[in-house]
Amino acid sequence: MKTIRYRNTDLLVKTIPKNTLLFRIPRFIEDDFKGVKLSDGTRCLTPNYNVYFHPNPFAGSLALKGFFKDSQKSIFVYKLIRDVDVLWLIDPSKYYRGTKNLKSMFIKRCSTVKKGCLPRTGHEYDPCMSDTMIQKYPDIVGMIAISYGDNKIIKEKLKKTVKLQKYFKMARDSAKRTGIPELVLHPLAKRPQEDIISSESDVFEYNYEILKEFNKNDTPKLTEFMDKHAKYDPETFFYTYTE
Repeated sequence: MKTIRYRNTDLLVKTIPKNTLLFRIPRFIEDDFKGVKLSDGTRCLTPNYNVYFHPNPFAGSLALKGFFKDSQKSIFVYKLIRDVDVLWLIDPSKYYRGTKNLKSMFIKRCSTVKKGCLPRTGHEYDPCMSDTMIQKYPDIVGMIAISYGDNKIIKEKLKKTVKLQKYFKMARDSAKRTGIPELVLHPLAKRPQEDIISSESDVFEYNYEILKEFNKNDTPKLTEFMDKHAKYDPETFFYTYTE
């Protein structure tokens, strides 16, 4: 763990290592790499563009079931293809996800940041980087924190799915809340300072790649993958891919 200076405070930064597994149930795969598709066929990627990942393949289905479209039948396993530096917003940090609601902080509600070339602003319940953070530390490409809403649902549903509990490693933050952490990442290896509008042929350096695709309801196949190819890393609360 290392520290960086932001105004008059120190922030914790953690390096999440290459080969860390990330799990997500996306609506459109390309959105996770080049951003939102615009009406003219190009794609928009902003400095504050966020992609949200869980540490296991079951969390999304438990927490977000009511948000899925009928087309979202697959869960994708991603893998980090490089080490990434992220803000650490769980213990021992004195800051947490709810810090976004305070004034003049290094993270803020996504609904308050510039939407840039995106068709709409972000959600008020999601955390985004401040402009100062992005300008000063473009190599910090994300954050790790506990989403209280997701974890409240997860904990309730886990009572009925005892066999899956071993994949849910709980963290704690300075607000004394517990839950599995969520890793929020920008797709690009270095966070851009301005909006990027790209075409299909444009190539970028990404932080992650797709490793596997599963039916999100195929629990036997998902548990088989976890038991054979995922090694828990207590330093990150995520899993490392093993061949």
